[in-house]
Amino acid sequence: MDKINKYRQILDKYLSHRASLQLASSPGAKAHLIIDREKDEYVLLWLGWTESKYKHSLMFHFQIIGGKVWIHENRTDIDLVKVLTEEGVAQKDIVLGFVAPYARGEAAMSM
Repeated sequence: MDKINKYRQILDKYLSHRASLQLASSPGAKAHLIIDREKDEYVLLWLGWTESKYKHSLMFHFQIIGGKVWIHENRTDIDLVKVLTEEGVAQKDIVLGFVAPYARGEAAMSM
């Protein structure tokens, strides 16, 4: 299996598992897993009512770009780099998209 398909399977499996769990803080909210295979985009949202409050929140947003897994959003305390590397994503292929390029070392590399 090529690297991209392996990464797709890892993201699909991880987010499907997370979507199967209920949020203790929002028992009325339901998981909505959105996967766009053409754009290699993976999103997990939580939607619904908990008592009198409507919840609509983004938990995770991943994208595979140029053979790398970009983490655009992580609204948890989960160490996604550790999780993904344990599942088989090479650490060099993980990009923290929410970290400024200069802070991830990209500005220094492009000089």
